[in-house]
Amino acid sequence: MSDLPLDGVRVVDLSWIIAGPTATRFMAAMGAEVIKVGSGRRPDPSTRGPAFQAYNQSKLYCALNISSPEGLELVKQLIAVSDVVIENFAVGVIDRLGLSYEAASAARPDIIMVSSSGTGHFGPHKDYVAYGSLLQHYTGWNSISGNPGGEPVSGGLWADPWVGMELAMVTAAALNNRALTGQGQYIDFSMAEALTAGIPGAIVDYQMNHRVPEPMGNRDARYAPHGVYHCVGADRWVAIAVTNDEEWQSLCAVIQRPDLAVDPRFDNADGRRKHQEKLDAAITQWTSLLEDHEATRRLQETGVPSGPSLDICRVFNESQLREVGYINQIQTRDGELRELPGLPWRFEGGEEPIFTEAPILGQHNEYVYQELLGLSEHETNRLVEEQIIY
Repeated sequence: MSDLPLDGVRVVDLSWIIAGPTATRFMAAMGAEVIKVGSGRRPDPSTRGPAFQAYNQSKLYCALNISSPEGLELVKQLIAVSDVVIENFAVGVIDRLGLSYEAASAARPDIIMVSSSGTGHFGPHKDYVAYGSLLQHYTGWNSISGNPGGEPVSGGLWADPWVGMELAMVTAAALNNRALTGQGQYIDFSMAEALTAGIPGAIVDYQMNHRVPEPMGNRDARYAPHGVYHCVGADRWVAIAVTNDEEWQSLCAVIQRPDLAVDPRFDNADGRRKHQEKLDAAITQWTSLLEDHEATRRLQETGVPSGPSLDICRVFNESQLREVGYINQIQTRDGELRELPGLPWRFEGGEEPIFTEAPILGQHNEYVYQELLGLSEHETNRLVEEQIIY
C-alpha cells in the first residue's frame, strides 16, 4: 500500500499514440496500476519513436488480439477486475470490437469508461478521423496563431498532451464520484470541444462584436509592450509582458529610458499599443547588449514579467526543472540512465510519484493472464501459439 492518490485503482489502457497514453501515464505516476493492452497485429504507431518512452512510463504492457473472440473475452475478464477503461479510437471502432460501454458495464457494473475522440461520439462530424495537430486547425486555434499578415500556424503537437492531462483529471473526478455514490459512468470526451474551450474570448468577441480575431504574433490585444526581444548571441531572446502602469514605469527604469516614462503618449495601455514599434525598438536597444538570463534577472528584480525564450537543449539543462525534481532519472533494461519529465504538480509530505521506464509489448503477460485472470501456464502458451495473446 502507498499513500499516492490512485493507489489501488486498476486501469485498462486501450488507448494509443499520445492523448490517451499521456492520461494513463499521469494515472500510473499517481499510483494506479495501468495495464496497457496492445497487439503485434496492430502496434501502437508511437512505438517507433522516442516519445513512446515518455507517454508510457510506469505501466504494465500485455499483448492481446482483441479482434478475436477469445481475445475479446479475455479483455472483458480484465475489465471485470479493473476500475477504469480508457480508449481513444475513432468513433465506432470500440463498438465494432464488441467493447461498448454496455459490454464493459456488463463485465463490471460500476466501471468508468473514458472514450476520447476527435469531435466526440455524437453530432454531424462524429465520424471525422482526426489527430491533435489537425484539430488545432478545426477548432480555430491555429487561425489566430502566427504573425500578422501571415498564414496560420501549420502544425504543432501541443493539443494531445493538453487533452491527455484533461483526460486524467476527468477520470480522477469520476473515481471520486464513484467513491461517493458507488456508480460508474461513461465519459464521452471531445478533443475539439476541449480545445475550443481554451479560446472563449475569441468566440465571445465574435458573438458580441462580429470580429474575427487575426494573428498578432507575440503581441497582445490589451497589453503593451508585449513580445520577445533579441539578446546577445544567435537566436537568443527574452520575452517581456507589461500588464499595468506600474510595470511600465519599472521597465523604463531598468532600460534607463526615463524619457519614455514621462512621455504622455505612453501613459496608458492604449497609447503604448498604438506606438509599439517605437517601444520595441527602445527595448531591443537595451536587450541586445545583454545575455537573455541576465536581462531576465534585471527585469524580474524590478517586477517586470519576463523570461528567456529557450530551445529544447536549454530547457533540458534548466536548473529550475532539475532542482525541483521535475527531470527524473530512470534506470533502463540495458543498464543506462534516461532522464525524462515528471509530474507538473507536487504531493506535499507524501510519497514520490512512480516513474519506471516504458515497457515492451508482452512484458507483463504472465502477471496479467496467470496472476490476475487465473489462466494456467499451459493455457497461456496455447493462446500465444494461436496468436490470441499476440
